[in-house]
Amino acid sequence: MGSDIGADHPRDHGDEVRGGPAGPSADPASAHRWLQVFLGEERQLGLLRRWLVACLPECSARDDVVSVATELGSNAILHTASGRGGWFSVELTWYRSLVRVAVSDRGGSAEPHLIENPHGEHGRGLLLVHGLSARTGVTGDEQGRIVWAEIPWDGPDADGGAASVGPDEAAIREGKAALGHRFAGVPAWFGRATRAWWALAGPGELVTAPTAPELATLLRGRLHPIAQPRRDAAPNPRRSVAAGRSGLGCPS
Repeated sequence: MGSDIGADHPRDHGDEVRGGPAGPSADPASAHRWLQVFLGEERQLGLLRRWLVACLPECSARDDVVSVATELGSNAILHTASGRGGWFSVELTWYRSLVRVAVSDRGGSAEPHLIENPHGEHGRGLLLVHGLSARTGVTGDEQGRIVWAEIPWDGPDADGGAASVGPDEAAIREGKAALGHRFAGVPAWFGRATRAWWALAGPGELVTAPTAPELATLLRGRLHPIAQPRRDAAPNPRRSVAAGRSGLGCPS
């Protein structure tokens, strides 16, 4: 696909937007949010689709969200540093009347733009994003960009239809908060499709554990390894005895 989602976008404080001003167009207080980080590999798109299916209830609007998010994720892999040993993140925000998908990448030299040719090699995927979305936009620079799209939602209501909201949601939030406090700056999340905890311990190093405390243990071992004691030469017993007799030994 090409490298963005909208043509002739007006500029607004660094954001490139189609369909209105930058930023969400719905009440943030009524939103459900999820965030997932993926390695910059083509095979991760399957995990992305399964994650979206686990978050949203089945309906035609969910199919649109999955299509848009897959295209934006593929764009990040093919056209940014995310696909060269990096990673990209996907934030999903579900309002009453729309779903906002925001894909953060590692940046690249080319500024995103829409390829308008529907018969071109990469044009149709982004035209699909354009057609399914009420608003799209991009912000950032060559160091990293966020490409977002807002897809109309006419499926089950967010307050009663979230597939991933359950009795363990509070525990998931607590686990995220604890990991964020102990390992600030380390992407960590709960995979609702895999029912496991995940984190990026370093460039290209993805670790997983069944619980948040176990993931914390893994991260502590990789980020703060315990220093091994030095193996110095064995002490000379005669010298130790002599030192003790002369009053030069260790204080008691």
